[in-house]
Amino acid sequence: MKKYICVFAVSVLLVLTSCTAIAPVPAPSPGTVQTSPETAPGVTSGTVTDPTDDERAATGEFTVSAPDGVRVTYEGGVCTVTEPGEYTLSGRLDGRIVVDAGDGEVTLILNGCSVYCADGSPISFISCGGAAVKAAEGSYNTVSDLRTGDASLLSGTDENDDAAIYSSCDLKINGKGTLIVTSSYDNGIKSKDDLKIKNVTLKVTSPGCALKGNDSVSVESGSLILVSEQSDCIKTKNTDVSAKGNQRGNVQISGGCVDIYAACDGISAAYDALISGDCVINVYTASYAGQDASSSGELYLIVPRTSYSESLDYFAYFSGDNGGVWRRFEYETMVYSGRNASYYGLLTSIPANSTGIAFFTVSKGADPSTVYTDVDTHAINTAMNGYLYGRETSGEISGEWVQLGSGGGNSEKTTYSSKGVKAGNSVTVDGGTIGIYSKDDGIHANADKLDSGASGKGDVTVNGGSVTITAADDGIHADSVLTVNGGYINVVKSHEGLEGNVIRINGGTVYVYGGDDGLNACKGGSSPLIDITGGYLEVTTPSGDTDGIDSNGSITVSGGLVIVKGGASNGGMAGSVDADGSVSVTGGTVIALGGVCEVPGSGSVNVYVSQSTRFEPGEYVLADQSGSVIASFTLGSSYSSCWIASEAFALNGSYKLEKDGSSLLSWTQSSQLMGYSGGGFGGGGFGGGGRPGKR
Repeated sequence: MKKYICVFAVSVLLVLTSCTAIAPVPAPSPGTVQTSPETAPGVTSGTVTDPTDDERAATGEFTVSAPDGVRVTYEGGVCTVTEPGEYTLSGRLDGRIVVDAGDGEVTLILNGCSVYCADGSPISFISCGGAAVKAAEGSYNTVSDLRTGDASLLSGTDENDDAAIYSSCDLKINGKGTLIVTSSYDNGIKSKDDLKIKNVTLKVTSPGCALKGNDSVSVESGSLILVSEQSDCIKTKNTDVSAKGNQRGNVQISGGCVDIYAACDGISAAYDALISGDCVINVYTASYAGQDASSSGELYLIVPRTSYSESLDYFAYFSGDNGGVWRRFEYETMVYSGRNASYYGLLTSIPANSTGIAFFTVSKGADPSTVYTDVDTHAINTAMNGYLYGRETSGEISGEWVQLGSGGGNSEKTTYSSKGVKAGNSVTVDGGTIGIYSKDDGIHANADKLDSGASGKGDVTVNGGSVTITAADDGIHADSVLTVNGGYINVVKSHEGLEGNVIRINGGTVYVYGGDDGLNACKGGSSPLIDITGGYLEVTTPSGDTDGIDSNGSITVSGGLVIVKGGASNGGMAGSVDADGSVSVTGGTVIALGGVCEVPGSGSVNVYVSQSTRFEPGEYVLADQSGSVIASFTLGSSYSSCWIASEAFALNGSYKLEKDGSSLLSWTQSSQLMGYSGGGFGGGGFGGGGRPGKR
């Protein structure tokens, strides 16, 4: 369906003990709507058994077994390790473990150990050449960050205390035991470099990210329950290339069972999200996870493209009971106006107890507190979630408060990003069993700005595995190219099922239910295109002003079986298949039920059109007069009109469509296009078809 896209002066449309490889989200009959829970399914809904057991936490005397000749200091509740090697820790420690070992590698083996700290990170690797926390086989261990307050108010850039387990270097979490990490302060487990998980039974609960690796996060095996109460659950930050030529910013899951419960994004990869192997992943976001990040106070600064400068940092100064806090805005999204992306959407969070605000720019990397020492603020408009840049005077920005919505006519999604799997460059699924309940997009690839200054690809590719999605917005969205080469995809519920500038389906089995469009090729870096060369595709949309398959450019089919069930019943500007450009079917079979908007043009295979037949629920078989089956399908709802195009249709050949064993239609294909009266109004439409903005 085509949409109006506009920007108003005061309203910007912005758009762990056992597991088995079973379907992670209860799968309905393919292509039908599933009623999704509005509250958290709870950890028992995933595949991982919750390992939490307070009675097993260590209570005995804290002991450390160090390598021969190595001394460990313990003073004022701080246990300090200064030499490389393996250290075995047991018992209860009310204090901290600090590793400061220079370039040496240090492994902390937790063997029935519980660490509780209320004044710092319970385990902190300040300096070492490599860090590891290992849960000894069969052991039960807990690490608890008991600090309270808003961690985001930390001054300066020192991050050493922003996680229950923190490392300044590569960090490995492994072992065949159990590790429970709990934080009431900020992140659960964080590495400033790479974070790797293997074998361990792990549960992490935190207000910040459960797992954060600035350079990468990888899960090779293990049983994981990850809960982020106010933020993204698994997150990376950097997108540059290391001195060794390694791309930073990837999140990779290649094995194990992972249940993710996130207030915001389940997986947020600064660069690529890569899923492969025999992993089982369940992702629940926002209210599906029993969390709501709206109270965290996210705020957008909307800057026109013509005013935005790469050489500047954008800040907000918040006043109130917090004593005055500076917050830098990070690039988050492009906000579309008309057919062109004309605004930068910059995001920050509002500190607790803030009442006043002012907006400023400074030179890249400068400290705003040294530039602006006397700041006057104005009241925060709590009814709005954005501020639209108007002008800048001596570095201070003035403008208007605005409300950012989804822009796509979908009121179910969150106003903040709460996607299942999100990446700044690309998402690739090569294997695994993935289930997603998302209050935003299920899978999403942005063409984000990278550290290099270039834009990401914005591609999603599914080569294998099984993906089941219930989404409040798009099932799968790619800013650029969405490709399905194989595997199984079932978008059980969505606003728009599959969306991208270009959508290519080359194989696999794909079921899509979209409340608006099933497939939507929208404006982007190249001409919109839906190209189907093979596989099985079944698309369902409800009655109304909807499209089964919608392209703001062209649609081409050269192979496979495509069944479209829905779209506007009367054709016109919406219908079962709708394109601004041409529709071409040169191979395969397409059965399009619903309003006849466009039909395949010249050069296509033979086409039969019926604009008067009513299709009721039942079992349908398309065959030639000899009984050879061309296609079969099941309807659970009623549809009016259809067109069928197939490489199996020969001129002067006879064909029939049976319902529940009785003849519904029969004809002899006497011309390339039969039965079409030209009742559709074409695909003209308005606007770009895609959302005004993407995050």
